[in-house]
Amino acid sequence: MVIPLQRSLRVGWVLALALCAGRLTGGPGPAADEGTLTVIVTGAGAPGDSARTVTASRITRHALAPGGWYWSGGVQAENFFFANDRMIGLRRLQDYAAVLSVEYFQGAESVAALTVRPGWYFENRFSSAAWDIPVELITGVPLTKSLSGAVGFTNGRFYHHALPIFGVVWTSSPRLRFELVYPEPAVVFTLSPTMQLRLGGELTGTGFLSDARPVRTVVEYTSYRVGAEWSDTWRPGLRLALGAGVEAERDFDFFRRQGRVHGGGGGYLKISATYSR
Repeated sequence: MVIPLQRSLRVGWVLALALCAGRLTGGPGPAADEGTLTVIVTGAGAPGDSARTVTASRITRHALAPGGWYWSGGVQAENFFFANDRMIGLRRLQDYAAVLSVEYFQGAESVAALTVRPGWYFENRFSSAAWDIPVELITGVPLTKSLSGAVGFTNGRFYHHALPIFGVVWTSSPRLRFELVYPEPAVVFTLSPTMQLRLGGELTGTGFLSDARPVRTVVEYTSYRVGAEWSDTWRPGLRLALGAGVEAERDFDFFRRQGRVHGGGGGYLKISATYSR
């Protein structure tokens, strides 16, 4: 499987909230403070062999205007480590960025969001030339009481193409939801008021400026995984998630200079913790 329109997206963060327009009934507002730490370990079977992904973020949210409008600010850090650089010439990719958003909420659910992530995206050696400002725009579209649409895009300086986001979400019952959304389709089972099981795809990665060899070049890294993820609120304000599956595609796109290296097939394990208040 080759992902033709790639981008790291953080779609997991936005789509997990933003696809429920048309079936929200209000309720408490969004969390004012959120922090997330995620670790993903992938086995051999793709360029770079085994890999580790570590991401961390902290977001604070403030009311912008009456009626559900909020603005949020925070920081994020992502590190991608690869055990073998013989095929790709890379052992690490990293980014450090601010996260700034304007969001519209119905109750605790975000139904529209514009997010920019200004920061530096590089290999090993920091350079002022490695700046980028990725942009994400997504909105839910109410269709019927149980069916909602989603449309948006994400793009940045180091992306080969903009990545569209589109599809529909069908809530067939209070315990079953079908998220037929590109690029992260899923089936979500609500097992209890606090527990969920998600079966589907997940896309991570982003664009970076590599070290000089002898000149710097752009590389866009993406990993597309298919698997299951269980999540539950263990105590008020603390949500834990555990996932596992197969990395269907790992792709390093060096644009025109060196072409593309891709493969897949390794298993993965994902652990994530989110606090909110």
